[in-house]
Amino acid sequence: MEFSNLYFLYIFLPLTLAVYFLIPGIKRKNIVLIAASLLFYTMGQPYYLPLLLLTAFVNYWLGDRIYSKDRRTVILPVVLNLLVLALFKYLNFFLGIFGITAADGSGVLGLPLPIGISFYTFQMIAYHVDAYKGKYDPAPSFLDFLLYISMFPKMLMGPIVRYQDVRKQIEDRRSSPRAIFEGGVRFCVGLAKKVLIADYAYLAFSELEKQSFGAAAWLSALMFTFYIYFEFSGCTDMAIGLGRIFGFRYAENFDLPYTSKSITEFWRRWHMTLGSFFRDYVYIPLGGNRKGKARQILNLFIVWALTGLWHGANWNYLIWGLYFFILLVAEKQLMPQLEKLPYAARLLITMFFVLIGWVIFSHESLPALGNSLAMMFGKGSFWGAQVGVILRNSLPLIAICFIGSSVLPRWFSLIWGGVLVRGRKFSQFSVTQLIYAVSLFLFALLLLYLCTASLVGAASKPSLYANF
Repeated sequence: MEFSNLYFLYIFLPLTLAVYFLIPGIKRKNIVLIAASLLFYTMGQPYYLPLLLLTAFVNYWLGDRIYSKDRRTVILPVVLNLLVLALFKYLNFFLGIFGITAADGSGVLGLPLPIGISFYTFQMIAYHVDAYKGKYDPAPSFLDFLLYISMFPKMLMGPIVRYQDVRKQIEDRRSSPRAIFEGGVRFCVGLAKKVLIADYAYLAFSELEKQSFGAAAWLSALMFTFYIYFEFSGCTDMAIGLGRIFGFRYAENFDLPYTSKSITEFWRRWHMTLGSFFRDYVYIPLGGNRKGKARQILNLFIVWALTGLWHGANWNYLIWGLYFFILLVAEKQLMPQLEKLPYAARLLITMFFVLIGWVIFSHESLPALGNSLAMMFGKGSFWGAQVGVILRNSLPLIAICFIGSSVLPRWFSLIWGGVLVRGRKFSQFSVTQLIYAVSLFLFALLLLYLCTASLVGAASKPSLYANF
């Protein structure tokens, strides 16, 4: 089950909120959240619920036995988590390299990937490593740890939350009227990004992929670029908004990545919690940039190979990761020259290479990938009548995507939010504050209505990152 699902929106979530806020006491509220999270997971993959519970218990038990002066106590849980992830996500891929497949050419195991496993595995690894470094004591109870791992707002697609960021909130938090209001608005904005923009961008991308023209290949690449941003950032907005309603503050995951003027800056703004994980738990432990340029390049190679494979057990993801490794290494050498260019030129150069990266990412079939790139750079005819029809029909959506991924919505929000006096309680509204709050409420209500109308009689496209 996903957030962009009518059952979730109008049955699961309202019932969870009602029970959560009616039951007093933080410990009881935590139990309600755990029960709701396990039910949420069960409705998606009931056969993997025992795996989730067993993994959580083993990690809690091992975490309670970590000692900062004994490295073996942290190596064991890290290795076990990686082995579980490798079993479900990578075994078929690596066996396939050696030609070991089932009779029909599919994977040997034939097992679906447990939802959220890439996210909660990294959270458990971070939990053990940080406990080993002495950043905090292990979770005081299994229920606290289970809540940290399984909390449904962040289960499917993150963000990757570190225990140190929510430890105190698990033990004691408050859901103020302002936090509930802001969280609800954030959720509705994220839902609209997913249902009203990302889903329609994907439909346009799918139609363009059927065309064998160069223009169609470029337009499909553009629509996928918008699709993946609005889907993933929208789902992250929903997760952060839900967390805010329940009293949690999750880390931000996106910061206008399509306004970046370099590849380095892009990766500081895109999926920030994943980037910080690889920086803190892979790149820096390997030596970072402290052991010379050759070692730094090797460390970057390892990080980006792993980043690609984290997204999926397929050659295109590995190629995608190494593509950005090459770009980042080259950019470090060319940065003095690039910094002399005007902002618009640097933005266009950056987005050109990002767009090519999304072409690699979107094609799991290498022959199809090669064909798309060939069409983009000269193979066959460039234009066709059907491409013109799709383009005309998609122009309003393209305009919305350009505006929505720019800094304009943030500027408008800041300007409009200037009427709100920061730090005041909701009970201390002035007339302008009331206007601001009512306008946000009506805006969120309108988005919810439009999303509901879009979802009635049609299912939202399953989120891409939910498969990671």
